[in-house]
Amino acid sequence: MLPDADRHAYGYLDKTLCGIEKPDMTGSQFGMWGGGHRDECPDCTAAALAIDARWPEERRDGFRVSVPAAPRPRPEDDPGYVRPVDELGRPDIRLPRTPASPKTRVLAARPSSNAHPEDGFRQIGDAPEAVRLPAFWAGPGIGPYRPYDKQGRTFAWFQAYPLETVPALDGESFVGDFAWFGDIGDPLDHRTAVTDPIASELARDGLSLPADFLALITRANLHRCLDREGGGAWTDVMGPLPSPVDPADRMVLFFRDQQSCIMWYLYLHRSGQSAVVCSDRDFSVEPGLRYGPDGEIVASRREIFWTAPSVEMFAYRFLAEARLSSAIYEKQRAGELDPELLAYLAHYVPGSPPSGPSARSQPPVP
Repeated sequence: MLPDADRHAYGYLDKTLCGIEKPDMTGSQFGMWGGGHRDECPDCTAAALAIDARWPEERRDGFRVSVPAAPRPRPEDDPGYVRPVDELGRPDIRLPRTPASPKTRVLAARPSSNAHPEDGFRQIGDAPEAVRLPAFWAGPGIGPYRPYDKQGRTFAWFQAYPLETVPALDGESFVGDFAWFGDIGDPLDHRTAVTDPIASELARDGLSLPADFLALITRANLHRCLDREGGGAWTDVMGPLPSPVDPADRMVLFFRDQQSCIMWYLYLHRSGQSAVVCSDRDFSVEPGLRYGPDGEIVASRREIFWTAPSVEMFAYRFLAEARLSSAIYEKQRAGELDPELLAYLAHYVPGSPPSGPSARSQPPVP
């Protein structure tokens, strides 16, 4: 999350071991300081070795003391506990009607069958230069309502779900300002230091970063929101990178799961259009373009997949599903759900009362 290219060791209270201090800094999900990388900060390495030297010899190699949290009392362990009929996770759950206000961004009905004649594919840009990509939503299971059953392609605990099977979103409600999120905060200097060089390089190619991408990466209350809900996935911004589909297009890596089994990129088409794509290839370390025996570029469309029409809509769906998964795990009651989450879950609960705007009056967006 730092603007320089070095690897730093996280210390304590928003500081690295070498003394760099940034607001909201946290350690990565990748464990202890390993050592041996060429780009490691020498001062952090020296401090880490000094700390290790304070441990008894037999307790150094990978061993650290971990104090488990005290178990929380569970209502279901009480002898007189009766499971509520609207407890999330019940096969016969009852969902209350979503209040008419505030209006949710989840469409109440599925889009008509002719809304997307190319189900399974989406395109970025306009013909004849458009990029046509296989498309799906890569997400975790949502309890028993949308199980992680490995019926589709999997990336660690993310599974590919056909777009026609996930709740349709009201595209007109997403204008790039994250109004549904609340206060997004002011831009952070240490985050604009990451995006500004990328924007400058893209400008030389006549491209620009969308406002919703800049907001997600740089605004104080947004820039780590996916990390906090993502079960180990984390923000990692790098680019611009050459597109493996067309050398005139660019991509910017912005999010990856903790073991890099899947990565999400902002795809910038030379026409100015953009979308979120995903891949199990890390194009920041692998060659972005592949060549044939005569030096010709070999298109690799099936290595990247269209997943959302904008960064804001990607963030909305990702956060909605992460929060629903947490609510199911915590055995919350349906009536306690935010109206937005209730409308999203209703898509997966047969017989739930309709809620939100009608798909007939709104343009359906996957």
